[in-house]
Amino acid sequence: MSDSLFNDFKNKSEIVATIQDLQLSRNTVMRRIEVMSGNCDESTDISDTAQLLVFVRMVFKDFTSKEELLGMSSLKERTRGVDIFKAFKNLLNDLKVPLFKLVSITTDGASAMIGCINGFIALCQNEDEFPALMTYHCIIHQQVLASKRLNTKEVMDITFKIVNSIRGSSLKQRLFQLQLDEGQPELLLHTNVRWLSRGSLLSSELPILWPVTTCALAFNQ
Repeated sequence: MSDSLFNDFKNKSEIVATIQDLQLSRNTVMRRIEVMSGNCDESTDISDTAQLLVFVRMVFKDFTSKEELLGMSSLKERTRGVDIFKAFKNLLNDLKVPLFKLVSITTDGASAMIGCINGFIALCQNEDEFPALMTYHCIIHQQVLASKRLNTKEVMDITFKIVNSIRGSSLKQRLFQLQLDEGQPELLLHTNVRWLSRGSLLSSELPILWPVTTCALAFNQ
């Protein structure tokens, strides 16, 4: 996208290089992981054609890593383990990916992926051209389901009330600052916009839980 946006700029290459070097926020990384959690992810497009997306994580000599979309293959008929395996193998062969460099595969828990006989993983492990692969199960989907079942409204409401009460008063803020040790984080003022503060408020509270509690008790909150 950056190539198109800055196509008419004289210093296009410098701008693109700078954008590529930008550090992503934790929330952005989390969203990327949710999207790219499975190295093999089978999705369906608007024409009801199943699409197999293959992502690859590369590790370089300096132990840095990078994730990229390796390719996409359409599964026009069925989406059994053998169909996914054939599409996966053909994609690697077309891109001339050396199979001996494969180390591990991550998939979801669908039977077509982890079936012990005809599942995608089993077929890869039984194929002579593939090395001895380590396999991992993506738990992002289970974590999302679990988080939806947990009711933390009471905890969040109390925390927001205390934090906003301290941050909303200059006197309380000064007294709270006196109780903080050097290097401890500041309180985040909560807003209703999740991406501004909600996701990081509770985690930021843990290192300063005692000062927050002491300050709240001092003001009978």
